[in-house]
Amino acid sequence: MQPFLNLWSVWMLLGAAQGFFLSGTFLFSTQGARLSNRLLGAITFSLALLTTEILLCYSGYIRYAPFFVSLTEPLTFVVSPLLLLYARSLTEPAFRWRPRYWLLGLPAVAHAIYLIPFFAQSNAWKLRTVAESFHQPHPAAPEAMRNFWWFATYKQFYPVFHLVLGAYLLLYVGLQLHTLRRYRRHRAARPTGQAPALSWLNGLGVSFGLLLLVYVGATTYYRRQTGDVNDAGDVYVGALISLLFYGMSGNAIRQSSLLALSTPEEAPAEAAAPRRKYEKTALSPEASTEILSRLRTLMVAGQPYRNPDLSLTELAGQLRVPTHHLSQVINEQCQQNFFDFINTYRIEEVKRQLQLPETSHLKLEEIGFAAGFNSKSAFNAAFKKNTDTTPSQFRKNSLAQ
Repeated sequence: MQPFLNLWSVWMLLGAAQGFFLSGTFLFSTQGARLSNRLLGAITFSLALLTTEILLCYSGYIRYAPFFVSLTEPLTFVVSPLLLLYARSLTEPAFRWRPRYWLLGLPAVAHAIYLIPFFAQSNAWKLRTVAESFHQPHPAAPEAMRNFWWFATYKQFYPVFHLVLGAYLLLYVGLQLHTLRRYRRHRAARPTGQAPALSWLNGLGVSFGLLLLVYVGATTYYRRQTGDVNDAGDVYVGALISLLFYGMSGNAIRQSSLLALSTPEEAPAEAAAPRRKYEKTALSPEASTEILSRLRTLMVAGQPYRNPDLSLTELAGQLRVPTHHLSQVINEQCQQNFFDFINTYRIEEVKRQLQLPETSHLKLEEIGFAAGFNSKSAFNAAFKKNTDTTPSQFRKNSLAQ
């Protein structure tokens, strides 16, 4: 194979470089939701590796790195589970990494084990398979080495590999759609405007759906043209992944606070305005609305307010947002400080319990402590502040109705 460079090669080269840059940014970022960023970093790193192999094989430069042949193939079973977990991390407030999620990587591990005989072959043998797959001129076939017992099954396996992978990807596309549909229903029940997470995930979903169509279409077309396994269509997959990287970079730039800065000519009146408390933060109105939506969902579904030792830092950790961003959202969006915000939910829970006849035998302090208050005096003071009445009078009036 004679190495060459053309427009496709340069496009994929720059795309792969962009992918590695993005993956490093997401993996090592200390801002925002760390779990979500790490999942997105793992996705972009895997796709960048896939693009790199496609680039090397297509352009012929694989001759200088024959160890790379099929090295990234197991990653095709990794990206889809990671994308699903990423979507869940952005749409489920209580989402946490669980050890069982490692099991989602079993198909990739199984495929890597199956490829061991392939990896054990000589460099010349690997390069010949690349040339054959891309239907390029190649020297006489060398002898296969290290003939593992399942090595003979490769010719039977690869004609159906594309079908297996296509079905696998389609399964995860369905799971992704189910996650987004459930998130939309929740937002419809609690409207707070268009969520940046929803728009972002919709864009990613469309991109990966298009990637699946291109993969299946190109594979089917070239296989029918040659009647054999053909990877010539991979160049379109690599080009589309590169386009995805360019789009992600553009989206990150558009949401950057750098472009939100105004010049003195654009806002002369604001130059003399008093400095606001949070004016130097990078939290956009859309992101603030999204955090508030996730916060309210967590307060109802997870009821963290029942923890009498709940702190702003702990609550921010549950939401996977910086503590100062959560404080800003509560202060600006709810016009409350952290303790008043939490006590609002505790008081609502107490009021609900006091209206139930089946709890009439419980002491007022028991109900207050169960709702998250850690002292009788704090309970009575907060209840009086929020309702202009005492807990005992509220119970009396409620049960009398």
